[in-house]
Amino acid sequence: MSDATDCQSLFATAPVQEAKRGSGSWHFLSRVLRFPFRAANGARRHPFLTALFLLVLLAGSGAGLWGYAHYQWRAAQGALSAERPDEARERLALCLRVWPRNPEVHLLAARAARLTGDFPGAETHLNRCLELQEGATEGVQLEFLLMRVQAGDIDTLAPALFRLVDQKHPESPMILDSLARAYIHRLRYKPAYGCLSRWIEARPTSAKPHYWRAWTLERLNNPKAAKLDYARALELDPDLLPARLRVAEMHLEDRMPDDAQPHLEYLQRQAPDDPRVRARLGIYHYLRGNGTRARELMEPALTELPTDAPLLITLANLDIQENQPERAEPRLRAVLRADPADTEALFALAAALRLQGRTQDAADALAEHDRTRAALARINAILKDLTDSPTGTADNDAELGGMFLEIGRENVALYWLERALERDPNNARAHRALAEHYQRKGDRPKAEAHRQQARAPATIPTPGSGTRPAP
Repeated sequence: MSDATDCQSLFATAPVQEAKRGSGSWHFLSRVLRFPFRAANGARRHPFLTALFLLVLLAGSGAGLWGYAHYQWRAAQGALSAERPDEARERLALCLRVWPRNPEVHLLAARAARLTGDFPGAETHLNRCLELQEGATEGVQLEFLLMRVQAGDIDTLAPALFRLVDQKHPESPMILDSLARAYIHRLRYKPAYGCLSRWIEARPTSAKPHYWRAWTLERLNNPKAAKLDYARALELDPDLLPARLRVAEMHLEDRMPDDAQPHLEYLQRQAPDDPRVRARLGIYHYLRGNGTRARELMEPALTELPTDAPLLITLANLDIQENQPERAEPRLRAVLRADPADTEALFALAAALRLQGRTQDAADALAEHDRTRAALARINAILKDLTDSPTGTADNDAELGGMFLEIGRENVALYWLERALERDPNNARAHRALAEHYQRKGDRPKAEAHRQQARAPATIPTPGSGTRPAP
């Protein structure tokens, strides 16, 4: 057969084949359309079997939902143990829909809310527990106490909570964890250290209290002891990322990149997509003199860590080295907006301004650096030697609050000034600092009230919390 004949045969049979395909498609569609009617007829003919089938289907769906909720419950507990309360709350949302009347679920949801700082949310769940259980169980009462501690009522409640720890309460680790965090939040590192040490005594194989005690020891200017606690935490849990990351950072801060290298390599295997790991790897390469590789790692990490001070400062230093001070300046000012007392950022800013020919601005930045460094040295001395010690006085707390105001740490400053007035309501130094603070804020009534208190009859502070009138 010729090619022409083949083509004719092909085109001649094509409509027939297409018609067959079309007929088959219509036949399939008609069967699909008839299915609901056949199902309805079947249900009428066999109602018992249909009901049984639907019951099995619903039971299977319910069991699947229950199983998934149980998985979320376990995952929420794990997230809380790993200090991821936001994740725990997301997982508990489904549990609360499946078990809305389960007080245990509401209690864990209250704890997760408390740890994220959502006190109204925590209180809502605790009140729901009270309704469901027709009263306050020991667990609910404890969670209410810990919420008050976290909100700042620590000195009033700490003795009762320590008594529970002395009595070997099963939630002793959580109690000590909450107390330590509350003390740390208020820069009261000595009692925080005490809480963490007691936690380690109660749970010597737990990595978490070793990690937090190491962090606290750094604030008490004891880096050698801190490194030992970090090492112990990593012995107990080699995958404790915050501890390993902090050890690497300490080596980088000491300009010892070779000591940081094995930890960074471990972190790179453990969490290759973590921007903090990439940023610290960039700092490592910067210290090794490989600026190109350092920038390749740090610039992308900056999009996810826009306020990371070590990252911003290292990039700024790299800009300065490459004679690009105009790029360095905004990075450093971003650091100082978040923390006006960052002395490393102030020193680098002075260098960036000097390279731009802004001599007076550079001198002002350097002077601010020197003043802040001296203030921080005094603050650290008070925190280490006088705060929460038998020889500490309200005047020490007032001095501390005033110095925190000077370096721009307003919230911390107000805590220490208010604490000074709790110990000595007529403390002139605290009232003067608060008067100046409220004057700057434009709150004249409060400023005047504190000025009047500062002129009130003086008291003589005594060690501890007591005061007595001046003779």
